Amino acid sequence: MPPGFDYNNSSMDAFTFGDAARAVGGLALFLLGVRQAADGLKGLAGGRLRIVLSIVTSRRLPALFAGTASTFLLQSSTASAVMLAGLCDVGLLSLRQAAGVALGGCLGSTLTVQLIAFDISTFALLGVAAGLALAALAKHRVGRSFAGVLIGFGLIFYGMPLIREGLEPLRNYPALENVLIRLGTNPGYFVLAVLVAALFTVITQSSTATLAVAFGLARDGLITVPGALTFIFGAHLATFVAPLIATSGPARQGKQMVLFVFGARAAGVVVFAPLAVYITRLAQAIAGHDAARAVAWQHTIFNVANVLLVLPFLGIATAAVQKLLPLRERLPEGAIKYIDPKFPDPPSIAIEKARKEIHRMGLRVADNLLEAVAAVEANDADALRKVADADDVTDVAYEIVSDYLAGFGGEPSAESRAGTDLLHMLKDIEYAGDIISKDIVSLGLKKEAMGRDLSIEGGGLLRDYARKVKQNFVDALGLVLEPEAEPAAAIMKNEADLNARRWTMHEKHLEQVRRGVADAHETSAIYTDMLAALQHVTRCAAEIAETVLHRHGTASASKGAKAQTRRRPS
Repeated sequence: MPPGFDYNNSSMDAFTFGDAARAVGGLALFLLGVRQAADGLKGLAGGRLRIVLSIVTSRRLPALFAGTASTFLLQSSTASAVMLAGLCDVGLLSLRQAAGVALGGCLGSTLTVQLIAFDISTFALLGVAAGLALAALAKHRVGRSFAGVLIGFGLIFYGMPLIREGLEPLRNYPALENVLIRLGTNPGYFVLAVLVAALFTVITQSSTATLAVAFGLARDGLITVPGALTFIFGAHLATFVAPLIATSGPARQGKQMVLFVFGARAAGVVVFAPLAVYITRLAQAIAGHDAARAVAWQHTIFNVANVLLVLPFLGIATAAVQKLLPLRERLPEGAIKYIDPKFPDPPSIAIEKARKEIHRMGLRVADNLLEAVAAVEANDADALRKVADADDVTDVAYEIVSDYLAGFGGEPSAESRAGTDLLHMLKDIEYAGDIISKDIVSLGLKKEAMGRDLSIEGGGLLRDYARKVKQNFVDALGLVLEPEAEPAAAIMKNEADLNARRWTMHEKHLEQVRRGVADAHETSAIYTDMLAALQHVTRCAAEIAETVLHRHGTASASKGAKAQTRRRPS
């Protein structure tokens, strides 16, 4: 126990800033210890955790054991769920495999909770000292990793009594103590406390930290053992929030896994909340008079029961998730041609296939550009809608290729650098497609509703400008296949020339408006916005060139063009 701790001291009449500082500081040390221990355990695993999970079979028990081990090594069921979502998104795990591993995560969290329920704070700093000594002497990774584990668990056990001491004065507030005592008996307080515990877990990103607070409150008698179930249920439910945020991209595989995690955990709370009294009695029978250990056993009993509840229905549950959140059943015709995400190639071959796929996608965007401009000029609403539909195919290709290239991260290599450059180029091409399908199409539909035409002179200049913008964009696409510095510099020069041409067109248009040309006046806003949209497509081509020049270490040839602010299409 840290020096100066006196849990029998009742001389403090109020909860002071110093008490709050002790509680928050203890929680910070606890969280730091959890992270340190997790880093050490992952180091002992040798970085093979993802590989082991990616080859786990579809059988339930191996997946369950893998989930138990991964959650214990990561010291966080939340971190384990985030990793699973990522593995699902890149296709290394199916939903069925990930579901079994996620259930195992419930069991893995019980190992850590059982461990920290022991009150060995007296020896906590010895663990930190031993870890620091070992870190100074260790010459190999295994020794340094084990030192991290010792330091981490030392900080965990040192931080817990600080939390407890900081919260202890709360017993001097009868009204608050009465509320906390009634958590296990009043349904309204019970539900509110579950929500508060869930929020605390989301903020700290650690369900273990929530349980550590419950241990401190239970040991001081501020909450009853039945009331501690609110902390367990809240922490249990909140685990899905971080992986939900992590899967905010377009891929749905990870979202399916998150939906399964939430459904499985919510089912456990709904089914076993009415049985709280029996869970508590069994936990107290095992733990005896130690309130914190009784809370730990509540956590273990509930999580094991949750796993046993869902495991027999794993197939039904995953099928229900896939029905509620289906993947894209069939790719649109022509979306991809050269790559197959299900059968990855060696890195060098995969990069070349991705180059061809991105180039092909860019040519589709370039063709769409002239079709959109022609449709705007002709007031052809049907053609404009076809342009927007064609961009849906581009969006699908973007999702597939970006996920495909995401697998080239990790250690720096020629392939990883090429993959990073291609991701930048891919994004610029997709952005150009969005400008065409959203901005230009929207302007065309607005012009069609007005029933007005562009002026004869303005329309001719716009068609010619659009053709030059398209040709520049196609030239930039050549850099995807052959990223050479000389043609990239030419693209940058073209951007400056096209911007100068745009300003000349804008001045001629204003001259027409001043002369009173009716069509020029009525369509002035649409015409100038069309010029701006085409300028943004030109900027996308320049961004592709800048990616190449950056890789070659060549300064941009068009710094003035960057003064134009890029915007996302509305």
